[in-house]
Amino acid sequence: MPRKRMLLLLSLLSLVKFSQEYGSGAPPLACLDQFPRHSDIPAQTSAPPYSIFTSPQVRQGDTLNVTIGSPFGAPTPIGGFILQARTIQDRDKIVGKFVRVPSDMAKISSCRGDNDTVTHTSPEDKPPLSFVWNAPADFLGGIEFRATVAQSYATFWTNVESSLVEVVTPDTVITTSSPPAPSQGTTPPAPVMTQNTVKTTQAPLDTIYQGCADTKLCFGVPVNCIQSGNCKAVVAVFVAGDTYTFEIQGIDNPKYVSAGLSTNNKMGDDSAMECVRNDNGRVSLFTSWTYPKVEPYVRRSESPQDIVQLLESSVIDGKLYCKFRRDAVSTVNGQTFDLINEQYYLMVLSGSDMKDADRVGFHNLAYEASGAPYSLATVGAAAPASRLLIKLHGSFMITAWMGATSLGILLARYFKKTWVGKTLGGKDVWFGSHRILMMLTWVLTIIACILIVLEAGGIRMDSIHAITGIITVVLCFIQPIGAYFRPHPGTKRRALFNWIHWFIGNAAHILGIASIFLSVYLVKTDLPSWAVFIMAAYVIFHVITHIVLSLTVCVSEGRISNGRVNSFPMKDMMGQRQVTSVDRSADAPFSSFRKNLLGIYTPIILLFTVAMITLVALAPIAGYTGMVGT
Repeated sequence: MPRKRMLLLLSLLSLVKFSQEYGSGAPPLACLDQFPRHSDIPAQTSAPPYSIFTSPQVRQGDTLNVTIGSPFGAPTPIGGFILQARTIQDRDKIVGKFVRVPSDMAKISSCRGDNDTVTHTSPEDKPPLSFVWNAPADFLGGIEFRATVAQSYATFWTNVESSLVEVVTPDTVITTSSPPAPSQGTTPPAPVMTQNTVKTTQAPLDTIYQGCADTKLCFGVPVNCIQSGNCKAVVAVFVAGDTYTFEIQGIDNPKYVSAGLSTNNKMGDDSAMECVRNDNGRVSLFTSWTYPKVEPYVRRSESPQDIVQLLESSVIDGKLYCKFRRDAVSTVNGQTFDLINEQYYLMVLSGSDMKDADRVGFHNLAYEASGAPYSLATVGAAAPASRLLIKLHGSFMITAWMGATSLGILLARYFKKTWVGKTLGGKDVWFGSHRILMMLTWVLTIIACILIVLEAGGIRMDSIHAITGIITVVLCFIQPIGAYFRPHPGTKRRALFNWIHWFIGNAAHILGIASIFLSVYLVKTDLPSWAVFIMAAYVIFHVITHIVLSLTVCVSEGRISNGRVNSFPMKDMMGQRQVTSVDRSADAPFSSFRKNLLGIYTPIILLFTVAMITLVALAPIAGYTGMVGT
């Protein structure tokens, strides 16, 4: 009997010792997953009554204050906890070390490195606790402090996380911000002062941008959007050994956002990875193969789906986000993609709809390709393809159709009986000026067409802008050829020529201006939305000028003095020689008025033209909201 009592006592003592080990700190096994071994008790699923407060930046080798406390109401006591700093890219990697803790309530321990963990020393209730953490000198990028906090043995919360903390280089100038007070009745820890001037800190960048400067390869659209964190679409690649982790994100509530790996910077023959928002609100990840300029353009059945593994996804505030791993070596449509040994062009795009259940729609929200192939282990922001050909194409077309053609048509229609007796290049002033301006239009249009064909890798009819542009080029090309073979005045076919020449010239001008309008809506132009208003103002001014000049023609044609009849363009359209005498020694009535109006029209048209060329040359312009569509 005494022996049984002794065994029972020893058993009770062993249980007491076991519980004391938990009460004096987290068990060793908990340092990796931060999960307390409290029998079969699960973690709470409600929002934790605790938060971790710290500053948003710290230099390599500097120290940082970290506080666990309650963010609202009366302070919630802390029973036990375990706290570590972990990297954003690899949530299992613990970095840095703790150098100072409240010795009566906490202790420093080692999990994967020296002094990288803090835990409690007793199960008694504790107020908010502050610690000093030392950033590693050999790490750059984003980290977060993660903790499991217990209120009692049976009540605890896992994955209590701080906001992002960026570890920056020692020469980085960073701002000072004080952590918010943990709760009423407590004193927040003093901030770590890193400079004399206190500034307001900006909201942290989205997760996908964190580490783009030093730990990830990032590529986004529009140009230079990575640093400011406002890309319409962005892809980031983090490489750890032979593990390739991708992140893709699109804004403006896209239906899909996609990244592609290609052997060139043209769409087609690419391995695409699609983050798709389903109708039920869920997010799915797919892979596809793209085809160059032919149906079906993109197809999932040609690409194995098991080469990617979705890790995280979300749709928050119109931002569609996916994080996934891709096999280092995979075969898609007979082509091997070796991410370790080969370099690839990066593509990123997004769109607002699907073509059908298995195919993404047109990339009407964002599209861009890198200007060079990259090893995916490269760190930093990838540079986009040169936009020089696109900018030159746009500038030449604007100069031709807004500037030269507008002025040339005006001179031919309303100034045939102006500057009478004066010549330009041996021809009447109006005709010499008209011919120079129209040849300038022809040369600029042909060059612009060649440039965009080189940029696109061929003639493409995949947008309304492309269709109207091609028709404009064709009409422009044949117009001077027809003018060269025009019949002599007074012949039978002269009237037919006049009407065809008039129709083709005006049709080309209208379509040319329409093409410029439509270009504002193209993703690749990156023009600001308000460029449409500049174009609208140009059209209104151009039309009003034509109306005013047409009225002067009507008045002039009705004026007869001393048997003199003044002929004007629309009257000459019939191609017949004048049977009445025509005074060719003086300008027609209202010529002075027309000259003055031309003096106003010309500089204003040039201002509209220069304004549009400037927008094309400087696009994208920071701070604007672009338009999408066409």
